[in-house]
Amino acid sequence: MIESDKKAIATTLENWLKPRLRAESVEIIEFKDRSGAGFSAETFYIDVRYRREGKDQQDSLVVRFQNQDSDFFLEADIEFPYRVMEVMSERGGIPVPDLVGLEMDGKLLGAPFLVMRKMPGRVVQQSPNYNKEGWLRDLPPERRGQVWFNAIDMMARVHRLDWRDGFEFLADPKRGEPGLSNYLDWVEEWYLWSRGDKPIALMDKAFERLKKDRPRNPPVDVLWGDPGSSNILFGDDLQVNCVLDWEMATLGPAEVDLAWWLFFDQLFSEGMGVERLEGLPDRAQTIEYYQSRLGRSVENMEYYDLLATFRMAIVGVRAVDRQIQLGRIPADTGARSGQPIMAMLARRLGEPEPEVGEDFRVFSAAINL
Repeated sequence: MIESDKKAIATTLENWLKPRLRAESVEIIEFKDRSGAGFSAETFYIDVRYRREGKDQQDSLVVRFQNQDSDFFLEADIEFPYRVMEVMSERGGIPVPDLVGLEMDGKLLGAPFLVMRKMPGRVVQQSPNYNKEGWLRDLPPERRGQVWFNAIDMMARVHRLDWRDGFEFLADPKRGEPGLSNYLDWVEEWYLWSRGDKPIALMDKAFERLKKDRPRNPPVDVLWGDPGSSNILFGDDLQVNCVLDWEMATLGPAEVDLAWWLFFDQLFSEGMGVERLEGLPDRAQTIEYYQSRLGRSVENMEYYDLLATFRMAIVGVRAVDRQIQLGRIPADTGARSGQPIMAMLARRLGEPEPEVGEDFRVFSAAINL
C-alpha cells in the first residue's frame, strides 16, 4: 500500500469508525502488512487509538474487503459472512470475531468491506505444513490430540444448531429445498463455471458419480463450509477462542464438513508425502469422537470424502488458471490435471492416477507452495 493510499484510507476509516466505536475521536496509528486472506476477500490490519467517554483506548482491527473479481468462487458477498457471524454469535453461541461494522457502499474505499476486532489466539498453519514445523509440532503428543479434539468439538457444536432457528437465510430458494440436493446444485454450477471450455475427464467422471450415488434423505444441518485448523484461533490453554471464515456457510448434511476436515488431514500428510504428527487422532478416532459430540452416527462417509476431494480439485484447477492468467506459468501447463489433489481424486474413483511432474513443481514455485 503506497503512502498516499494509506493517508486517504486512514482519513476515510477514521471518520467511518467514529460512530461505530461510539468515539469522540479515532486515530489509525499503524497499518499492518496487507495480504490476501483466503480466496474471497482481501484483508489488512490496523491499530487504532480512540477516545470514548473521556477515556483513551486502543484496539487492533481487521478490515476485510469484498473481492470484486473473484476467480475462485461464483460470487463474493462480504455481507453474507457478516450476517453469518452475527447469527452464529447471537443465536448459536459460537465464538466468532467481534463485529465493528459493515459498509456496502463500494464508493467509500473502492469495494464493500467489513471491520471486526482482531481476536487473540493462533491458528494451526498450513504453510509451512503443521506436520513439519510450528507450535502444534512443538507440543507434547498428548497435547496435540487435545487441540484436535477441541476443534472437532467446536465443529460439532455448529452442526448441532437448528437451521430453522435463525439460519433459514443459508438456504438458496432458487435451488429447491434445503439439503444435499441444493448443495450439489451449487457445486455443479461452480464446477461448470470454473472449468470453462477446458473440461477435465477425471472431474467429469467424479461429478457423475456424485450425482448417481447421492444419499437419499440425508439430514439438513448448519454447515460451517470451510472447517479447518487454519480457520480456528486457539488460546494458550488450547481451547477454541474464535472460529473464522464463514464465506461458505450453508445447509446440508454435517458429513460434508467432517469430510472436508478429514480431507485436509490426509492432504497435508499422505497427499504431500509428509509423516503425520504423533498424537493426532487418526481417522477412526476422529469420527468416533465427532459422533459422540454430534449425537448421531455419520453415514456414507466414502461419498462425502469424494465430494470433499472434488471440491478441492475445483480450487486446484482455479489456482492453476489464475497463475496462467498472471503470466507466471505457461498456458499449456499440465498442472491442471497433474497435481496431488487430482491423484487423490483418481484414487477415490479407482482410476489411473495422473503424473504429478515438473509442471506442478513450476506451479508450486509460482505460488510459493
